[in-house]
Amino acid sequence: MCSIDLSITSVGSAMATSRTERLERRNVVVDAGKVRRLRRMLGASSESAAIRIAVDRALDSQEAFKALERLRRRGTWGKRLAP
Repeated sequence: MCSIDLSITSVGSAMATSRTERLERRNVVVDAGKVRRLRRMLGASSESAAIRIAVDRALDSQEAFKALERLRRRGTWGKRLAP
């Protein structure tokens, strides 16, 4: 398996952040039309970049949902926290 370290900048986020990620080549079967559409929607420079952005956003969304669920379980969701 070939892997490389690259410094990349996230595209499409409110604040672009540069970070070093370990990228590996993966072979996946996807709908080519959907990937092209995703690339256009995100304004990504390549289909690979669009997929990386989509994966990052999916992971961020899951983390946000988990945080909201923790708030709900604690009973602090929807309550006035400030006097």
